[in-house]
Order: sequence, then structure tokens, then C-alpha cells
Amino acid sequence: MTQSGWAVELNDENPDPRVACVVLVDVSGSMMGRPIEALERGFASFTHYLNNEALASKRVEVAVVTFGTSATVLVPMQEARTLQPARFHASGRTNMAAGINLALDIIDDRKATYKAAGLQYYRPWILLLTDGQANPEGFDQAVARLIAAEHARGVTVFAVGAGPHVDWQQLARLSMQRSPAPLDGLKYEELFEWLSASLSNVSNSTDFARSDEALGSMSEQISLPPLSGWTTV
Repeated sequence: MTQSGWAVELNDENPDPRVACVVLVDVSGSMMGRPIEALERGFASFTHYLNNEALASKRVEVAVVTFGTSATVLVPMQEARTLQPARFHASGRTNMAAGINLALDIIDDRKATYKAAGLQYYRPWILLLTDGQANPEGFDQAVARLIAAEHARGVTVFAVGAGPHVDWQQLARLSMQRSPAPLDGLKYEELFEWLSASLSNVSNSTDFARSDEALGSMSEQISLPPLSGWTTV
């Protein structure tokens, strides 16, 4: 996919700082049925919540990347106030490496766009959801790239596992700062409500800057909502 398909053109009439979030979702065949339906409901509630948050709706930007046999931009990066519910389709294997790389490419591209427009930004987020084990092809290299970005304070990573077939040892490698969280049943709506509230808290803070280096010098003191309500932790 060309970069033009990764994001909606930046709204340069909006001078506010931005927080980019990529929702990175496993849509392999094992997600078929009730899980994919619950995921759709969860994402719909996410768009509704952000649409109605005055500040977050113009500061939060969201893209959705799905990965099955390949990785695809389902929802291009755009302001939260333009988000709409989306349809997810389950099929194929679990090419998590392709998803991670595409998510990082989108974030790097968006940060470059912010800088070119003279906009400040918060540390971007990646929320990764999976119900299984990643294919081994390219996984080690993708993890190394993700950890390097996290270490440079270029991204905040949250990994969430759903169901009995998650490879927790594998998932734990995706972040050196946060352990993966197990989803309680099919509580995708509660998870996305937490994500909405978390991004809203970020967008209400003053922890923004013009570069990753400047963000790295800031101490992370943004208060996030408790995980209770959607996880078994």
C-alpha cells in the first residue's frame, strides 16, 4: 500500500497538538464469529466516545491496522471526530510482524507530517490485540524494531491477549515497560472505553513537544484509568 493510503490529509486548520494511536488488530481465522462481532461493537463504542469528547476529538488521531495473512490499513489515520464504526473480517494466519511494521511506518510517517506542519505531538500509542500465536516469519525483527522505538520514547505499546490460545511469552516481548493484559472474555467494549478515556487523559495533558527527543526528556506522569472492568489482571 502506498503512503497515501495510510492517512487522511492533515487538517492544518487545527493547530492543536496531536496524539496518534494505531489500533493493531489480529483478524486471523480464529477471530471468526463472536470475537469479531464483539470487536466491531467495541470499536463502534470507541468512535462514539471520542466523537463526543470536545478536546480529544480534535487532538486524538486514530488508524486501524488489521493483520491476518497480511497487514492492511482498515481505517487511515485521521482525527477522532471523523471516525466511523468499521467492519472487521476474519481470515488467514497471524502475520503479526507485518502488522507491527505497518503500524510503526504509519506512526513515523504521521510524526513527519506533524513536524512539517509545525505541530507539536504527544507520544504515539499502539494498542495490539491478538487471540493467538504470531507466525515466526519476521517476528524477531519486528519486535526488535518495536522495542527500539519504545526505548527511544517514540511510542507507547499496550498488548492485549484474548482467549485460551494466546502465546503470553511471545506477547510479553512486545514491550519492555508494560506486561501484556488478558482480556476478560469478550469485553472489547470495556477495553475500548478504557482506551478512549486513556487517550482523552493524554490529550488533556501538557506532555507534548516537537520531537521524540524532547518527549523523551519528559517524565511520564499522565494518569490513566485503572485496567479493571475489561481485564482479568
